Amino acid sequence: MNFGESIKKEIIGKPVRESHCKKAFLAGILRGAGALYSGDDGIGLLVKLPDEETAMTVGGLLDALYGYEIREITVAEDRLNKKDRFTVYIGGDRAIDILEDLEIFSETEEGLAVNFDFFGKIAEKDCCLRSFFRGLFVSAGSCTVPSEKGVKTGYHLELSFSRAETASASADKLSTSGISVRITRRKDSFVVYIKSVEEIENFLAFLPAPVSVLKLTDIAIKKELLNDSNRRKNCDLGNVGRQIEAVEKQISAIEIIERERGIDFLKPELKTVAVSRKENPDETLSELAERLNISKSCLNHRLRKIISIAKETEIDHG
Repeated sequence: MNFGESIKKEIIGKPVRESHCKKAFLAGILRGAGALYSGDDGIGLLVKLPDEETAMTVGGLLDALYGYEIREITVAEDRLNKKDRFTVYIGGDRAIDILEDLEIFSETEEGLAVNFDFFGKIAEKDCCLRSFFRGLFVSAGSCTVPSEKGVKTGYHLELSFSRAETASASADKLSTSGISVRITRRKDSFVVYIKSVEEIENFLAFLPAPVSVLKLTDIAIKKELLNDSNRRKNCDLGNVGRQIEAVEKQISAIEIIERERGIDFLKPELKTVAVSRKENPDETLSELAERLNISKSCLNHRLRKIISIAKETEIDHG
């Protein structure tokens, strides 16, 4: 189960108590996954849902609120995700009344039509607005985090819509609630998305989905600790690389002096450093200074002097 699925599981597992919030929650699910259809039983709504639990939740809400029993649920494999998807059909004369009550259908001068005004009376109250977005996320939302296998991007939460107007209206509602979002177009969809871990936490707290907020906070802390560890490791590796490069330069200088002038050309204190460095190439400056019983700055000065002599030697014997 990925992080997005665990959010949905938390939402579905937390029953909505008040009837007005139940309607908003149901409307959010149907808005996010519903599509108009015309069949033998007239005009209705088919709703494609991600799992059996969500399909049963929709059925339970329709029964509890309206005494409506779903007549047909079909199961088909989603080849892209290799998971079963459940399609619920809500049709018949009774269904029209229900969809009008949920403000999904409305009567116009031309007759019955889909109402594209997402946020009507059904989402007026703050609690109902939250319930509506809970339902919307269950049916049209997703969320990925960097800790998940196969995830190559950072934090990402989105809600997908078929119309630009509904995406824009949803973004405005979230912004009004203090959640910063962006909108983009992806093929035939309009996507409201969040990429900041802090804003995703705000969105989950808004729903609310407190368990998911805690999980996300834990993931973010672990990722930051890992990043700190990697930064330290990279810093250590960089220091090791520079140390190896410096030692190679020192030994190369000593070998030039040995070859062109002989090691006895060096003053006694430089000769002692040169011999000790060649015999102990793996030692750090601190370790070598301790071995020679001199300060690190003194050792560094003598090594630089050896390198300078080697450069002069190359010029003289060039």
